[in-house]
Amino acid sequence: MKKLFISLLFISSFFSANIAHAQADQRVSHVIVVWLKEPGNLQMREQFIKASRALEALPGVLSRHVSAVIPSNRPKVDDTFDVAVTVTFENTKAFKNYMKSKKHKQMLKDQLKPLVNRVVVYNFGNQ
Repeated sequence: MKKLFISLLFISSFFSANIAHAQADQRVSHVIVVWLKEPGNLQMREQFIKASRALEALPGVLSRHVSAVIPSNRPKVDDTFDVAVTVTFENTKAFKNYMKSKKHKQMLKDQLKPLVNRVVVYNFGNQ
């Protein structure tokens, strides 16, 4: 009986620690997958990547990565896009501020959207 009680206590503390960690992790991930107007155009890819990197220093951004697709022969891997961007924010508030940022909006309008044919966006995190 004592071993059962200790085991249950251990299991309960393990799950409590994991729940507390998930609640403490307020990060938000913003993933953008981009198909350019001229698929495979290396110059357009570099232009998109260079312009996009100018947004790395905006407040609330923990990390930001932008680069070209890695071609794959695996059938489950979608390599039809040209460029992808992953941005990690401190929390939901930082994410929302970034999306409303004048610099972000201006960069999208003037430099990024003119290059883009299609975009798919994924946002996820603990709230």
